[in-house]
Amino acid sequence: MKKTIFFLSILIALFIAGCNEKDLVKQIDGSWHVQNYSVNGVDQTHWFDTTYAGFLWTFSGNINYFQSWQVIKAVTLYNLDTIVSYDTTTHAFVIDSITSSIATVPTVVGAHVAGQWYLTNGNHFIETQDSIFGTRLYQIVSHSKSNLHLLYNNEDYYLSK
Repeated sequence: MKKTIFFLSILIALFIAGCNEKDLVKQIDGSWHVQNYSVNGVDQTHWFDTTYAGFLWTFSGNINYFQSWQVIKAVTLYNLDTIVSYDTTTHAFVIDSITSSIATVPTVVGAHVAGQWYLTNGNHFIETQDSIFGTRLYQIVSHSKSNLHLLYNNEDYYLSK
C-alpha cells in the first residue's frame, strides 16, 4: 500500500511539473526585446543598445530560438579619379592627373544566431545551444507573459514582449 501511494505521488508530481513546464514554455514563446541590461548590478543598457542595435530574441515552442541585431561597421571606400587626354601627334592617351580620395562610411550589417533552447533544473534555467556561443545556462529569475528576467553569470537581461 505504501509503495502504491509513493508511486502515485511521484506520478502526480511529474504530471504537475509537466503542466507547469508547458505553461512556462507558453509564457516564454514569442519575441523579446531587451528592456534593461546590467553587469554586476551596473546599468549597461545604453552600451547594449548601441552594440546590439535592434536586438530581438525569439523563442519558439518547438525548442528553437533566433537572435537578431544590427551591427554598425565602418567601411573604408577608396576612389581614384584619373583625367586622361588624347595626344594627336603620338596617337596615345596621356594621363594628365590622378586624384585619390578615401571616405569612411558607417554601414549597418545584420547579424543573427540560431540554436535550440531547453528548460532545465526544475524549470529554473534556460539552456541555449548554438554554433557561435556554444552552450549557455540562463537562470530564470522571474517571468510573466510580457516580462522575463534572465541571469547569465553576472549579466542581467530584463526582456519584454
